[in-house]
Amino acid sequence: MHIFKQEDIEYICKLAFNMYKIPVYFYNNRGDLVFDTAPNSLHNPLYPSNSAIIAELFSGTGLHDFPVLKETKYLEKFFSISIRSNHQFSGNIIVGPVINFRMTEETINGTLRDLQISINKEEMVRYYTELPIISNFNFINMSMVIYYMVYQQKLELVDILNNNEGVEKKRLEIEPPDFQITEGRQTKIVHTDISIEKKFLNYIKMGKKDKLIETFHTNQKQGKKGVLSKTSYLRSQKNLAISIITLATRAAVEGGLYQEIAYNLSDLYIQKLEELTESKAVDQLIENALLEFAERVENSKKHKYSKPINVCQNFIFNHLYDNITLSELAELTSLNPNYLSNLFKKEVGISILQFIQQTKIEEAKSLLSYSSFTLAEISTLLNFHDQSYFAKVFKKFVGITPKQFINRNLNGS
Repeated sequence: MHIFKQEDIEYICKLAFNMYKIPVYFYNNRGDLVFDTAPNSLHNPLYPSNSAIIAELFSGTGLHDFPVLKETKYLEKFFSISIRSNHQFSGNIIVGPVINFRMTEETINGTLRDLQISINKEEMVRYYTELPIISNFNFINMSMVIYYMVYQQKLELVDILNNNEGVEKKRLEIEPPDFQITEGRQTKIVHTDISIEKKFLNYIKMGKKDKLIETFHTNQKQGKKGVLSKTSYLRSQKNLAISIITLATRAAVEGGLYQEIAYNLSDLYIQKLEELTESKAVDQLIENALLEFAERVENSKKHKYSKPINVCQNFIFNHLYDNITLSELAELTSLNPNYLSNLFKKEVGISILQFIQQTKIEEAKSLLSYSSFTLAEISTLLNFHDQSYFAKVFKKFVGITPKQFINRNLNGS
């Protein structure tokens, strides 16, 4: 039996806030706000206060013996822990709001458009910018920590997720596929055989453009296209295109293309896809995307390196803004640092340090061309010792200084 005093709950709330810097509230069994660790925190400008959002999210949730996870339509996340004292419900500890990722201005604009909301955009940008960012995994673990502080009871993350599924609305039902299967048999139009799909994806993985396009066009004339939207043929085509691009992205990564390149290509093609207004243009975009994936895989296969070298290059590519060390790469590949250094030079033709510098300078060129960062900011971001050293390394690989590169871009030469 647990008996809690008001000061016990407040102490737990303060500790949780001090550890995570995320607002923690305590509401009594009547729903009144009793304790607030961050009374001056910014709230969603579409609501009068965070209490209004909390009331909307958790009203009627009931008493539970696990943390209840909630998400608003604006992507903020909260969780609630019911407090039982002497077998009586005495209130809820509620934590939030947080978001799982930094929202760009484009994401914010898209969210507001989707919800058909008209509001001062600057207010929403400011609000999202100030929200704490924490991964969903860490947020759920935070709920487990607070729950243990309250009840000294261990919880499993998977149990929390499963229990929360029961709290939400019942699973959406779909129509049985029997009628569509029968219709397909009668018309002799069925979905593409899985073996053809595997062959198609294998051509991307191997970087074989000619075979890929031949299979793609043959498949377009045969097989049944899935109906992925009942309300719009164009929407159905776009949904199908998204699924094809997603599969092609995975195949390209398996073929040796850097993950970040593959996933960003996928994002850009899907973003472009959403702008199209004709079915024919969708088919052309799919073909262009598949060709680019296969071509990039083909180019990457021209440099066949051993697994440790591929691991190093992929790590460097994904950690350009960190201070990458030889010892770190050696630990990653389970190789002796000197052996790894010699192996890298032998296979790639340049030292690990030169490769890191070269890759960082390529990133610097992109930042100088497409961002508003200053030279000093870029130098700091990419972990160069100082701006003069950055300029020296830049000139070594590009042939001109960063300032000359900027002027050349401005003049369009």
